[in-house]
Amino acid sequence: MMLAAALMWMTEAVPLFVTSLLVLFLSLAWLHPALQVAGRTVPPSVFTGPFFSDVILLFLGGFVLAAALKRQSLDLYAASALMKLSGSSLKKLLLVSMSTTAFLSMWLSNTASTAMMLALMLPLVHQLPEEAAARSALLLGIPFAANIGGLGTPIGSPPNAIALQYLRDVDAAPSFGVWVLIGLPGVIGMIGFSWFVLTTMFDVRGELSDGSREPPSIAWTPATFFVLTVTLSTILLWLTTDWHGYRSGIVALIPVLLFFGSGLLGVADLKTLSWDVLLLMGGGLCLGEVLATSGFAETLVNWLPTDGLSVYGSMVFFGCGSCLLSSVMSNTATANLILPIAASLSLEPIRPIMIGIAFACTLAMPLPVSTPPNALVFSSGEIRLSNLQKAGAIITIAGCILAFTTGWWWWKLWGLF
Repeated sequence: MMLAAALMWMTEAVPLFVTSLLVLFLSLAWLHPALQVAGRTVPPSVFTGPFFSDVILLFLGGFVLAAALKRQSLDLYAASALMKLSGSSLKKLLLVSMSTTAFLSMWLSNTASTAMMLALMLPLVHQLPEEAAARSALLLGIPFAANIGGLGTPIGSPPNAIALQYLRDVDAAPSFGVWVLIGLPGVIGMIGFSWFVLTTMFDVRGELSDGSREPPSIAWTPATFFVLTVTLSTILLWLTTDWHGYRSGIVALIPVLLFFGSGLLGVADLKTLSWDVLLLMGGGLCLGEVLATSGFAETLVNWLPTDGLSVYGSMVFFGCGSCLLSSVMSNTATANLILPIAASLSLEPIRPIMIGIAFACTLAMPLPVSTPPNALVFSSGEIRLSNLQKAGAIITIAGCILAFTTGWWWWKLWGLF
């Protein structure tokens, strides 16, 4: 089952979520009866539960918030208002666009953040001469920033949420607020480094004639204020889970209930949510249960050359492997494969290993297939593959080095060990 899932996720022979449902089908139709014959009583809910676990609810709430913000045009308004701060300087425009994209990606889908910022950036890029190298820098900055921004919160990227679920299973999950504290400095540092790489590699200089566009006007109706209030309240509750005691998944149900219950969002909006991503994540968590319940995860760990490795060594070993895999396949699928294996390690503490793997998956971005933001911008036809590969490889390597050195020290400072 693990090999079949890995091959299908890597080759995308079928849609990724279909592979996840195949894992669930085989778990119930084959593995569950086999375990019963072997005298091991396991309820079917062990395999179905991951598809509606706390982490799935967390992402569902994030998707609903994004849909409500889009309905009121608040996401476009915020992005345009921040872009206006750049004035006409190309260097400043690149920095502001990357910072804006990273911030949006911390709370919204990185694909949605990329699509929105790409729509804002393309008209500005088209004002530059076709031979201008700055065009590539301005466009590449968007997917790179969207990927990096995913480090900042548990809902920023699926690998984060998957790692959080495995840590929650062993009562070692950091709170939402602690995750922000350990991830946000990395976001800020990597955005600055990526901006330096892009401005240097593509010799970004000069000014843009139209750098002061006014943000689009929106109607400040009661519905707009309602969406804004619920969004800010949800984020605040996520950041203060240690104080009120409610898990992030429970808090994520608040915008779902309020927006759909009030009629602000309807069935049509429900159908547009990224259910394929939720099914993909559920399948990965289900595969983790398969590996753990069958005992194969422990056997697989014994096969790996990890004897004598410390916690730090294991983090680097699995993190580098995850980064390589995530460069050529979906980072969510990679996390689904690697995290359950790492969770079976008999090492303490396990938290830095799991978070290091999640960060390594998110930071892999040298190819169009590495992440949806990369694929989206590359499909615009405005950038060369060689430019994406060179800049993406540099940022990927630097990001992993930063996570495994400075990140290790920073996590330890905040009691992650």
